Amino acid sequence: SGAWGAAGAVRGSALLLGAQEWAGAHRPDRVVVVGRPTLSRPVAALLADPAVRVETYAPSPRWADPGRGSAVVGSAALDPGLALRDSGPRGDAAWSAAWADAATRVGLAVDAELDDAPARGLTAARLARDVVATLPAGALLVLGSSTPVRDVDRLAVPRPGLTVLANRGVAGIDGTISTALGAALAHQGAGGGRAFALMGDLTFLHDLTGLLTGEGEAVPDLTVVVPDNDGGGIFAQLEPGQPQYASAYRRVFGTPHGRDLVSVARALGWAATAVGDPGQLVTALGAGGPRVVVVRTDPAADAALAVRLRDVAAQALG
Repeated sequence: SGAWGAAGAVRGSALLLGAQEWAGAHRPDRVVVVGRPTLSRPVAALLADPAVRVETYAPSPRWADPGRGSAVVGSAALDPGLALRDSGPRGDAAWSAAWADAATRVGLAVDAELDDAPARGLTAARLARDVVATLPAGALLVLGSSTPVRDVDRLAVPRPGLTVLANRGVAGIDGTISTALGAALAHQGAGGGRAFALMGDLTFLHDLTGLLTGEGEAVPDLTVVVPDNDGGGIFAQLEPGQPQYASAYRRVFGTPHGRDLVSVARALGWAATAVGDPGQLVTALGAGGPRVVVVRTDPAADAALAVRLRDVAAQALG
């Protein structure tokens, strides 16, 4: 969302909403959706709660509310203030403060878990948090679908000074390198700073030829960061990763690619390096592009960490 780094943005809102006891005690009366919601399960559960009034505003009402759960569907988002003009009393400051306090407590707990480097190394989750924290002001960040956009949403600290883009939805991985190249050219052509993309290994491979540019064509200062778990690691965190599917999981859902992504990127003319710790990541991000930075991760460890992060968030909320 373009509002992700705005004042009042709450870090880790999906983790807060996923802590059912706390979320139930701090449930909003009204939710205003501008545009279309993501596939985040905690957000979807909130929007489906019959006790919450949902209002959806989009440039066009067509398909803006496919679940037919909104009390209002309109195009008021064309007027930034219209959706929040109201019907009743102003917001409850104590309620807002409770959310801010909860976000702080969860953030501290999550950071402690992510920073347990001797036990876990540079995980995909920590990578998402650290990339956002490390980028220079004025940078562009393009997020790939699947795990990267979810990890940034859950774990990164919202901050000003970044332009963050993603293709619609969090399930479609095609064309992400090309999206990042085009966005970087436009961003830098308008006087913007450096450009970065964070995308999974399958997303990277699905648009690999996007790295090939025509002779004489402009190539932006773009650094593509790829957490490489050798396949569709997100499914290890979802229902297909359950033990009863173990015999079919690797071939059907894991879909390992078995490729050396550093060698692949170099073969297509890009500088490329593999990094294994936070210090190496900072150095690689500062090196300038066009460049590919590969971080190899363990999908089983990433899945276990995702469960642990939900647990520590719930514990932090009491």
